[in-house]
Amino acid sequence: MWPLRVGAVHTQATAKSSVGRLDVLARLIVDGMDTYECFQPRDISTGRLYVEVTPITFNIRVRPGSSFTQLRLFYGDPKHSIISGNEICRAVLEGDSRVLTLDLEPADIAGHKVSAFCAKEFVDDPITLDKKDAEDPKRFWEFAPLDSHKRLQIKNGRFYILRSKEKLWVPKGVAIYCKASDETIGEMRIHYAGFAHPGFGSDAEDNIVRTPLIFEVRGHQVDANLMDGEKMANIVLYRMSDYPEKLDHAYSRQSLKLSNIFKDWT
Repeated sequence: MWPLRVGAVHTQATAKSSVGRLDVLARLIVDGMDTYECFQPRDISTGRLYVEVTPITFNIRVRPGSSFTQLRLFYGDPKHSIISGNEICRAVLEGDSRVLTLDLEPADIAGHKVSAFCAKEFVDDPITLDKKDAEDPKRFWEFAPLDSHKRLQIKNGRFYILRSKEKLWVPKGVAIYCKASDETIGEMRIHYAGFAHPGFGSDAEDNIVRTPLIFEVRGHQVDANLMDGEKMANIVLYRMSDYPEKLDHAYSRQSLKLSNIFKDWT
């Protein structure tokens, strides 16, 4: 719980990538607001913020100061910051489309050809949300094979880590919000609404390397399946008011990647 000064600022929240990749829902709740994950200017000048945390697949262990969510601050209505032109889209995605599709072409994971990760069932050990206590991924994850038709079978109640076919580079003056094209696709739920910060897809020397976004998908009610190239999400580009002083390159060279609180697969 934190004190909040609303002022004239619009705010949207997104769960941190490292949290979403654990199948943990983290939603911002603000006193006086009637929706999750955001607040708008009101007559009140102060309020309280809370984070609702719902672990689904894994048990988690937290400490004081554990970080779950991140805020995006807007001067005025967020829609006024949206970039509508295609030129910047061509730079970000190397094309005019703002659609992200599923990539099931196998990636090399420690010598294994892997199209998707699937969370193991019946794992009771808690995961500590701290990079200093990095976990062995093989205790919590397994590889999800494709079927004879090269489709990925999504099992009811199972949680999967997938990646986009499109690779992104986000310039310094731009930020990206990734929204599922439909929150439910058939009987599958994409519950990760992603955020790509300025510098995403560049390395520590600011060289452009481009990297895919990660999808987090859960089977819902019945078994279903996905095919390579399936439409998964749309992106919205926002104009930033200033360049950030420091860029985070934590996921800038990712391919098919778990949360960064896990060690590399060996």
